[in-house]
Amino acid sequence: MLDKSLEYFDFIMKMPAERLALLPEPQLPEGYTFSLYTPGDEKSWAELEASVNEFASVEKALEYFKREYVDQFQDELCKKCMFIKNPQGKLVSTATAWFMDSSIGYRRNWLQWISSSPEEQGKGLGKAVVIKALKLYNDLGLTDNVYLHTQTWSHTAIYLYHKLGFEAFTIDHVKVAWDNEQGYRTMRNSPMQALEELKKVFKPELLASLHKNILHPTAAEGTDFPPRN
Repeated sequence: MLDKSLEYFDFIMKMPAERLALLPEPQLPEGYTFSLYTPGDEKSWAELEASVNEFASVEKALEYFKREYVDQFQDELCKKCMFIKNPQGKLVSTATAWFMDSSIGYRRNWLQWISSSPEEQGKGLGKAVVIKALKLYNDLGLTDNVYLHTQTWSHTAIYLYHKLGFEAFTIDHVKVAWDNEQGYRTMRNSPMQALEELKKVFKPELLASLHKNILHPTAAEGTDFPPRN
C-alpha cells in the first residue's frame, strides 16, 4: 500500500542487463501458481490495481487497461503480463514485463503495474511475481537493461527492487511516447530528493547501498524525444 506520510518524489530505477540472468528462482506458498494473462483477466487486473489505490475505481482501471493494453497489444499481454493465482483460483498479484518508446530508446524494457491484493500481502507474492515477470524478458530474448518508475510512497517496493538488482538512476527525466500534440509526456525523476526523504524509513545500510550503487545515464540514454537510437 502507498505510504502518503512521506513527501512524494518520483524515483526511476534501472537494472543492468547482466543482472537478469542472476535472478533467483521465484518461490510461491503452497497452492499458489503463476499464470500469464488470458483474455478476460482484465477485470482481475483492474480490481488489483484499484485495491492498492493506483486508480480511483475498478471502472477507471478497467477503462485504462483496455485502452492502453488490450485494444492495442493483446497478443503481447499474453506473453508479458504475469499473475499469481491463489488456491481458490483468484488472481491476487500481478506484474508486467512491458516496454516503452521513450527518450531512452525505442521498445526499451520497462517493468510496470506491480501490485498484490492487500488481503494476500505478507506472503512474498510481490517478490515472486516481480522475479517471474523479469524472467520473461530473458525467456523472450529481450536481454537489455530494465527500467521502472516508482515513488517514495512505495518505499517497501523500492527496498524489494533494490534487493533484486535495481539501482537508483540519475537521469533528470524521461520523455515517453504519447498520443498528444507534443507526441510525448514527461516522466519526472528526483533521485536525490527521494533518497533524502527515504532516510525517514530506510536503515542507514540500505541508504548507503543505494547511494554507493547509483547509476548515471549513458550517452544513449537521452532526455529528448524522439530518441537518437
